[in-house]
Amino acid sequence: MAAFGGNRTYYSSLFLLNRRANIFIIPQRILLGLDNPFTSYYAQLLHQGNMLQDHVRTGTYQRAFVDNKTDFEGKVVMDCGTGSGMLAFFAVQAGARIVYAVEASEAAAVAQDLCNANGYQDRVVIVKGKVEEIELPEKVDVIISEPIGCLLVHERMIESYIAARDRFLKPGGLMMPTMGSIVLAPFADSTLYEDQVGKASFWDNADFYGINLTCAKDRAIAEYMSQPIVGYFPAKQLLSAQRTVHTIDFQTVTAAELQNFHI
Repeated sequence: MAAFGGNRTYYSSLFLLNRRANIFIIPQRILLGLDNPFTSYYAQLLHQGNMLQDHVRTGTYQRAFVDNKTDFEGKVVMDCGTGSGMLAFFAVQAGARIVYAVEASEAAAVAQDLCNANGYQDRVVIVKGKVEEIELPEKVDVIISEPIGCLLVHERMIESYIAARDRFLKPGGLMMPTMGSIVLAPFADSTLYEDQVGKASFWDNADFYGINLTCAKDRAIAEYMSQPIVGYFPAKQLLSAQRTVHTIDFQTVTAAELQNFHI
């Protein structure tokens, strides 16, 4: 869940089901630690397109910007992790004077093409590089981003978002979104449970080429049951009406506070 600041506040449950496919072809550079795997992942138009087609996500961002034009008109804006450049273009639609659209992956080339094709090249500057390393000619009034991963912090994009804040945001500047919340509630799904346990059934084999594997079965079940599953479930499966909420204020949180917290 993300909250957008400005004259109005927008809340939207941004469960991006299509963009978080845990399938990677891992190049040698990543295995050697030279590249972030998400940088390669988000360079692909397949994944950029999946994000854009999440109309709850995309529409919420556009409304948050254009319905708060006074926060953007004549302002200098940074888009941290611009991807295809869509949020940067929305900022221009809301009246931004100039937008520095920062992107570490090769999606920066796509953003540049879209920028040129739509006539935004005079107001959007595509900056290829990591926000922790690039330089800008000026400080910015507003930083926009889509830093939300599974359970909010997965992918660690929020750390780049706050690095941009610390390096480039003017005192009193605006961050959109301004905060995010992890909301937890207990539920039961026997079918899902059996499906996860069934994935470990391979290890319930006492004669695998003459080798007994069953001693590893409990460990395999524990691993499968610890994996996050992104999807939908009906509200009737909730075991309690109570919720546990952990909110992170992007305007004040530190990197250390993101690396270790309790809910």
